[in-house]
Amino acid sequence: MVAERAAWDLMEQDGGDTELVAVNPTFILGPTLTTELSSTRLVKVMLDGTMSIAPRQRFGVVDVRDVADLHIRAMAAPEAAGKRFLAVADGPTLSYLEVAETLRRRLGPLAARVPTQEAPGDDLPRPVIHNDRARQELGWRPRPAETTIVQTAESLRDLGLLET
Repeated sequence: MVAERAAWDLMEQDGGDTELVAVNPTFILGPTLTTELSSTRLVKVMLDGTMSIAPRQRFGVVDVRDVADLHIRAMAAPEAAGKRFLAVADGPTLSYLEVAETLRRRLGPLAARVPTQEAPGDDLPRPVIHNDRARQELGWRPRPAETTIVQTAESLRDLGLLET
């Protein structure tokens, strides 16, 4: 959020007639087009067994294609100027273990090595993150997180980035 604050400060000081819209994505997943790993590394380490225990953390997920769509919608809507939009799939935030369970349920043998247990500790509160403004003001409709998670894994498989 430091970069966003700096952008708003710059607009206030030197922005002139320039307009700014902030799009803040949560954890970005989705099909990858290259063999370079970024946030997709999370799905890879789950599938290859490197992550044997799921960290006890909760987070929002959004598809990279939906982030691009939201940027375009925000750029094309004059009424978006001066606002911030959160990019997150509908529904509750997810835990690492819930991501692993989705992989296991939807990918069968490909997900045989994903974590089945969460690290010890107290249950953390589930953060509440809303995409209401993006949905209501820009008509944005993100993909379900489950679709994004599965298509991330399938793209890693299709690019030969998973051990079989």
